[in-house]
Amino acid sequence: MKLDLNLLRVLVAVYETRNITSAATLLSVSQPAASAALARLRDAFNDPLFVRTPGGMEPTPRTLSIIEKVKEVLTSIDQDILSSQTFEPLHATDEFVLCMTAIAEYVFLPHLVSVTNQRAPLIRMRSLSLAPQDLQESLLNGKVNLAIGFYPDLVSADIYQQRLFSHRLVCLVRQGHAIAGDRMTLDAFVNAGHVDVRDGSRTSEMFEESLSNKKIQRNIVLTTSHYMSIPRILAESDLIAVAPLIVARIFAQQFGLRVMSLPLELPDYDLKQYWHRKYHHEPKLVWLRTLIQSEFSDAYVAGLLRKLGTDYSEMGD
Repeated sequence: MKLDLNLLRVLVAVYETRNITSAATLLSVSQPAASAALARLRDAFNDPLFVRTPGGMEPTPRTLSIIEKVKEVLTSIDQDILSSQTFEPLHATDEFVLCMTAIAEYVFLPHLVSVTNQRAPLIRMRSLSLAPQDLQESLLNGKVNLAIGFYPDLVSADIYQQRLFSHRLVCLVRQGHAIAGDRMTLDAFVNAGHVDVRDGSRTSEMFEESLSNKKIQRNIVLTTSHYMSIPRILAESDLIAVAPLIVARIFAQQFGLRVMSLPLELPDYDLKQYWHRKYHHEPKLVWLRTLIQSEFSDAYVAGLLRKLGTDYSEMGD
């Protein structure tokens, strides 16, 4: 037997009020609607369920045998619905799946893990990398909760985006390098041996497009798919590399490298968080997005760069 949950709510309301009109008022429905619902319940159970007496609608033995179970089921459903509309970080055990560019992961994850461990100690996070053409579908089907990074092609009416902070590209060289003077010239930049990072990010692709538009061709000696090998390569050679400022400053501090401004005009790149409108109001994701937006802003970058010995207002060497 299948029953509409609203019919069961009528059953409980009549039981508690002993009156059809009062039950209708309690449920914010009309008296005829409540009477019709009770009639359907009587047909479904093949039992009158309630009989009229001078003291009101008295439950039959059939009603008495099921009423506590019905109330228990309805209470459980109501609690599940309400709990799904709230998010309690301290007790949550959810897993969040983030798609991040390598740069975003390098900059975001250490601080994000630190903050979430304090505010939501039981949650889990998974970071993965996806090709841009696969990302929108993954945001739609919920396989990815948030994308964080520079994804300029992720443009759709179904995708929300929120700017976090901007970053720019700089040049990394070893201390004592021949071109590590007060300012690097374009000739010195072009003629030096380069480590070229092809990590599949749009930052790298747009940098190459900018060079091509300016008719600038670098002397690429080594190509690698990620940034992690760069510091030791630069420290032990005369090669130079282009990297995002924050990453470059971290490498410079850890490996004694020199950060220099590039001798050409390039746009800044906005790092953003992206999510699908289908999940715009989901409480746990609202919480996570709000946390990320408050923790990872221009002010956060400014503070981080100050710790690394950089004046954020200059964003240079």
